[in-house]
Amino acid sequence: MEIGIYTITGSIAAVCSLALARFTVGKSFEKKKSRWIEVELDDNAYQNKGFDRLVLEYEQKDGWLTTSAKSLAYVKRVKADEIIAISATCTHLGCIVTWNEEENYFKCPCHDGRFDADGKVISGPPPRPLRRHNTRVEQGKIYLDTETVPYGDYTNERV
Repeated sequence: MEIGIYTITGSIAAVCSLALARFTVGKSFEKKKSRWIEVELDDNAYQNKGFDRLVLEYEQKDGWLTTSAKSLAYVKRVKADEIIAISATCTHLGCIVTWNEEENYFKCPCHDGRFDADGKVISGPPPRPLRRHNTRVEQGKIYLDTETVPYGDYTNERV
């Protein structure tokens, strides 16, 4: 009889503990969702075949906390319906890269890391190419995904 009471009491305590744990920390384990945001490109950048530097502003939800987030991307229109969007965050230490129009490469100012126009490493300490933003064009409007994805041979990279 005592074993039955202890078993029932233990089961109730375990179920209540799991429910309480799910309520208190459950949201922090949810994967943050990416968002598609509409962007506008400078028409001159398309004619010059250069990159347009865009600041992406959006709300980011992380667990219970919702904050305003900003990130920087270099966006280039290859064709009327094809867009390339490269993250401006260096894969070495997270510095912001700049686009050098004359030399046709991205440069990280901290450790002289250089990337070609596709974001692939040319020289310096960066271990991987620059990450990309997924893009889509719908009814003439350009949308960028707020999450970045690996590029090239690093498609299975963990973040």
